[in-house]
Amino acid sequence: MPNRLAHASSPYLRQHAENPVDWQEWGDEAWEQARRENKPVFLSVGYSSCHWCHVMASESFEDPEVAAALNRDFVSIKLDREERPDVDDIYMTAVQLATGHGGWPMSVFLTPDQKPFFAGTYFPRHGRQGVPGFLQLVTGLAAGWRDDQEEILGTAEKFTEGLKQVLERSLHAVGDRLDVGLLDQAVQAWHGQWDQENGGFGSRPKFPPHAALQFLIRYAGVRHALAGADALKDELSNQAGSMALHTLDSMALGGIRDHVGGGFHRYATDENWFLPHFEKMLYDNAQLLSAYTQGAAATDDPGLREFFAEVTDQLVGWVTREMTTSEGLFMSALDADTHHEEGLSYTWRYEDWALVAGDPSLMEKYGIELDGNSYDEATGESTGRNIPFLRERVLRDPALDDLLAARLRWPQPGLDDKCLLGWNGLMIGALAEAGYIPEAERAARAWIALSDDLPHQVVKGKHSGSAFLEDYAYFIESLITLHEVTGNGEYLEVSERICDEMVDLFGDPRGGFTFTGRKHEVLIGVQKPCLDNATPSPNGVACRVLRRLGRHQEALIHLSSSLGWAQRFPTGAATLLSEALEHLLDARQASLSSDDAPQITLSLAPASLRFGEDGWAHTTLTLRIPNGYHINGTEASADWLVPTRLTVEGAFAEAAFTDEAQFTGELEVPLRLRQRGETDTFTVAIDYQLCSDSECLLPSRAIIAGSIDHA
Repeated sequence: MPNRLAHASSPYLRQHAENPVDWQEWGDEAWEQARRENKPVFLSVGYSSCHWCHVMASESFEDPEVAAALNRDFVSIKLDREERPDVDDIYMTAVQLATGHGGWPMSVFLTPDQKPFFAGTYFPRHGRQGVPGFLQLVTGLAAGWRDDQEEILGTAEKFTEGLKQVLERSLHAVGDRLDVGLLDQAVQAWHGQWDQENGGFGSRPKFPPHAALQFLIRYAGVRHALAGADALKDELSNQAGSMALHTLDSMALGGIRDHVGGGFHRYATDENWFLPHFEKMLYDNAQLLSAYTQGAAATDDPGLREFFAEVTDQLVGWVTREMTTSEGLFMSALDADTHHEEGLSYTWRYEDWALVAGDPSLMEKYGIELDGNSYDEATGESTGRNIPFLRERVLRDPALDDLLAARLRWPQPGLDDKCLLGWNGLMIGALAEAGYIPEAERAARAWIALSDDLPHQVVKGKHSGSAFLEDYAYFIESLITLHEVTGNGEYLEVSERICDEMVDLFGDPRGGFTFTGRKHEVLIGVQKPCLDNATPSPNGVACRVLRRLGRHQEALIHLSSSLGWAQRFPTGAATLLSEALEHLLDARQASLSSDDAPQITLSLAPASLRFGEDGWAHTTLTLRIPNGYHINGTEASADWLVPTRLTVEGAFAEAAFTDEAQFTGELEVPLRLRQRGETDTFTVAIDYQLCSDSECLLPSRAIIAGSIDHA
């Protein structure tokens, strides 16, 4: 008999409607029952295309004995993480604090007032390798609640206090300033993690590094504009471009790409992008569409440009064919499993491929083997099936269209048909950027029709939930992009109106944006999401839309409040770093185009030197620093700040700087010089960086000349 999930809007929840577990949705009814009956709550969180969610459901939630224990001793709540990312984020943080890692399915046990006392991810039905079986865990926690409830409540209270501090923590930036050195250090950090052979960062599993790729492409293209030419700049630019383009190339060759149907699977379980987990997510493909579009524009290699263009074309073909509703909105995901077997709809038996396209050269080209080329991730045993992949770049063979037509006649993976505003925003913007304007406009207009009260999701024409920060930020950006590529002022007008709402609902006057706003349920804590995850940093994109709408100072205030995260975790902050890059470019352009750009001035007294019998001459260099600015000391307080440096040409020199961290006003620096060669002149150069209380300007140089009296 179906439980209470049978009529849920979420496809993921409906997948569990036939479980013997008496599931409830997150809401007042469930929590009131827990308080009334003094029962702990078992919160199970997942999403429809999650392979291990299906495994745990099959092993445990469909098991009558497990269901009986849960129904007797707990109130059980099933939650779709994509419907309630705010709830998911809080308790995933709890899981990470408790275990050191995260993932789905998420399994959290809570007191009736929503405080966690035990947290984990997937638990097998029967214990193995030191992991307790799920039934053993459930019965043990139920006994603990009966016998030691006060102790559990005390533990939950302490854990929740720590959780709240983590959720609401902020990392203050060193100096709260922008500097090109921070960007350079991030590129160096990525290079230290780069897999030079296979592309990507780190080893397995490998997730497409969407935000990093886009940052690296942009950095490689504009790093030269941020400062004068030097060897380090050239090396970093080359490294950034190589990392991005090689990673894009490797992913497009590998099995993580669906060579027959287009688009990309979620991630690869190996180092070389061959063996994927087969779910297909809208947000992955939206960001990869942008990355390949930008990569094609950035490369000087015509063959690579053509290859990337084909990747984007096939990706869009999949989206329009399989992921678009009749209203033009974009659905969320395709399952990893078909008939409880992962990848069944995407892998090929040798004879099935040969029946449709038996050309031996085509089979060789896509790695199709008689005994299969794929293997089980856990056991390493052959599956007898083939994952198409490429060993070298080739353009799509027309025979793949016949293979796709045959594959579409097979049983298909489950489709999560909910349409999320934020993910749609990512795809709309990517389509517009790539030149697929009709598809982008159709979806955008459907959401604009709902923009008087933006919903988080639309399912089968019904909209629900208040939009979160990421929904606002991603959608606003898509409208700005549409305005830029079409010239249609309506998109700009709507984006400006919605941006005002975003600032009002989520903006913190002290800087930054909270994930939930005034319309949302009050939970344990409220985060300001600054780092990138599977989707780009909501704070980073919020800053970006403010800048793109011309609200530069406002954007800079919010960006500066997040800089501590970028300084501490640079490889997790690509979106914030991308914004820092754009602000630095704007500042550089302004300094180049303005005669009034602030700068220090130099003077020498005396300016004409006569060397004494000991071979030395003495003078004083005076630096006059503009009001409201300072320059860094000779030892900068952070690696990404530029220290003040003095160099002399035409003489040997010693300078007596003080050891202050910053210099302001008028600074006198005694110099002692010894003649070098027969020159009659010498020059003193000061490399410095002007900083105010809110920002740092780009590094600059001031030079003054002196003369040598040989009389």
